[in-house]
Amino acid sequence: MRNIIVSTILLFIGQMSWAQTITGVVKDTANSPISYATVVLYSLPDTTYVSGAITNREGQFKLTAVESKQLLLQVSSIGYKTRYLPATTDQTIVLEQDVVSIDEVVVKGTRPISKLISGGVQINVANTVLSGIGTGNDVLKRIPMITGDNGRFKVFGRGDARVYINNREVRDPSELDKLNSADIERVEVISDPGARYDATVAAVINIQTAQKPGEGFSFNARSSFYTGENNDYINQISTNYRKEGLDVFANLYYSNISSLLKGDISQIIDVDTLWCQNSYTNGGMRSNTLNGTVGVNYEINENHYIGLRYDIKTSPQKNTKDIYLTSDIYADGVLYDKWKNRELKRTASRPVSQVNLYYAGQLGNLSVDFNADYYCGGTDTEGMHVEMSEEFGERTLYSTSHIDNSLLAGKLQLAYRIGKGKLSVGSEYVDISRNDEYSNKDLPGFTSKVNVDETNLALFTEYKVLTNIGNFSIGLRYEDANYDYLVDDEVADDKSRHYRQWFPNASYATKIDKVELQLSYTSKVVRPSYRELSGNLAYGNRFMIETGYPFLKPTVRQDLSLMIVWKIVQASVRYVHQKNAIVTWIDRFESDPKVSVLTSRNLHELPKLAAMIAIAPTFGIWKPQLSCGIHKQWLDLTSYGINVRLDKPSFFGSFNNTFDLSGNFMINLDAAYNSKGHLSTSYIYKDSFLVDCSISKSFFDKSLQVKLAISDIFNQNRAVNEIMMPQTDLKNLYHFDNRALSFTVRYYFNSARSKYKGDAAGADALNRF
Repeated sequence: MRNIIVSTILLFIGQMSWAQTITGVVKDTANSPISYATVVLYSLPDTTYVSGAITNREGQFKLTAVESKQLLLQVSSIGYKTRYLPATTDQTIVLEQDVVSIDEVVVKGTRPISKLISGGVQINVANTVLSGIGTGNDVLKRIPMITGDNGRFKVFGRGDARVYINNREVRDPSELDKLNSADIERVEVISDPGARYDATVAAVINIQTAQKPGEGFSFNARSSFYTGENNDYINQISTNYRKEGLDVFANLYYSNISSLLKGDISQIIDVDTLWCQNSYTNGGMRSNTLNGTVGVNYEINENHYIGLRYDIKTSPQKNTKDIYLTSDIYADGVLYDKWKNRELKRTASRPVSQVNLYYAGQLGNLSVDFNADYYCGGTDTEGMHVEMSEEFGERTLYSTSHIDNSLLAGKLQLAYRIGKGKLSVGSEYVDISRNDEYSNKDLPGFTSKVNVDETNLALFTEYKVLTNIGNFSIGLRYEDANYDYLVDDEVADDKSRHYRQWFPNASYATKIDKVELQLSYTSKVVRPSYRELSGNLAYGNRFMIETGYPFLKPTVRQDLSLMIVWKIVQASVRYVHQKNAIVTWIDRFESDPKVSVLTSRNLHELPKLAAMIAIAPTFGIWKPQLSCGIHKQWLDLTSYGINVRLDKPSFFGSFNNTFDLSGNFMINLDAAYNSKGHLSTSYIYKDSFLVDCSISKSFFDKSLQVKLAISDIFNQNRAVNEIMMPQTDLKNLYHFDNRALSFTVRYYFNSARSKYKGDAAGADALNRF
């Protein structure tokens, strides 16, 4: 072994004696680094290929070559003009955007410029109207293909997205409100994540910030007040101290938010008797959250980083849920009973702790990323259910719930430049434990103790290469998931599972004249949450019980998509085939068929098609963005010999308007529309239309910002769905109190973000908790 090491060192020293290193950074005309640009080195005069590299996240590259009097660099990236220039050491290479100006339009600002990247689209934010929009949350709300708010977002055709800031996953949604839009360089919307991401990751939104120079102390603070039917408030402060390569940071966030819930519920059960329950619900919930973060990051040199981060989430007071339900019950059209229910829950959250330790380094052409994570937390809930029935008397039911979660995970990823491409390999290991105890002593069979112990080992590899005909990417991920399902501390073999699965992905991107195109295929999995797997019975009312289904299988998704970017237009079409699709299901209670059981089930298959188009022009101070699309599924359900067809398409559209006025004033007027249509086993039976408006002004070179906003101006935010099952129909119409007037003040002092590069391991399991 010693001889091998000595020989390797001597060989390395020998190479240094005759080789030279070509280094540099690739940027655009706005001085922003260009990631994943291709750099190829040729020798002159015969233009013989010497070596190649792909720039990293900071636009940096490094090449090794035999000493030559004449060396030529070719630098290219989709959306930019290719450059040829002499090769020197430590050079900065600027690429110009390959875009065409719009005729007959007077442009006084700059629209975000989009271009295709591997698996998705990149949108430049720096030096565009979005840089002055407010926060990271405000930016994402105005990116094509993205919908959502308050830190939770979906990518069109893919569903829930994981949000990252500088490649580190966002665990606390408030982080996006701490992020000043002026600090964002670009946003990457990865609709087809590769093999390096967990097989459950359907989409990724990665925000890249500008790494501002400067040392010393910096902080930003935010205070928001909301008034509507309730008064809510959010306060937060983030601090950072930087000295040479050392960063020490801390964040504190507190919120006290309440919400009202009003709605009409109709439940029909057609068994031996036609049962109809018409209900009206009224109540609300109040939650308070206190989150804290402390961490340290150390830049050993430009090629090596290490860091440690600790997050804690608590609720200083118990979160409450207090719901009233008034019901009329009919049997074959004749009044059977009337009752009034009150459900009161108080939940105390034990502190949730998460520790992340990471190392990120560059060893020649080899990149190394290692993360280790530990997580623990839980909740204790006390419930009281009071029923007052005209025909069957009054009763009070008491329940308790106790949940404990813990996780230990590690992830290692290596990347090596090979020729014109980049090869990545890695592994991830996760160990999970969940204890779930539920007790309702007033109802027989409603007390249970369920434990789940799960391990997941993943291996993955991915290769990306640029050729003369376009960019190619191919990857493969293998996951070995094993979990033991325990009931009353005894292993239930019929509910325990062991899965060995392969998940391939591939994409091809090219450019035809001014049109960028990308064709992608991905295979992903949707694993049931621990709540969906729980066999605990939760009492709703005399005609409704909720429970999980321990026999659920993971859903395997096959996605095929085409994305197009042309000037100010983005478009995509996607076909998704789901095997063992997890859907909401209503079944009969075995001992009493008139009682519905709300649970989950697997469907053999569920195919879907989604298409959308977005356009974002600029007309002076007015920057509009119009998006529209369609969702379509094909589903036939058969249960108890009855067939139900669920295949009506749904349409959506959004019209966001930004008016960039003089004096650092900005006005936003946003509208969104969703039509009727089927979604899984539900039918959205009413159209919805939402309108939000805000006005903001910045002071002191944008260090201070004030914002006045009105959300849901026409009070149309509601959840409307009908779960359509053979012999059972559950119709809900819920109204929320989202119409509110809010006032927000933000202040940024010496704003400089931490260079922390840690990325949580075991992300899928944390989300399933």
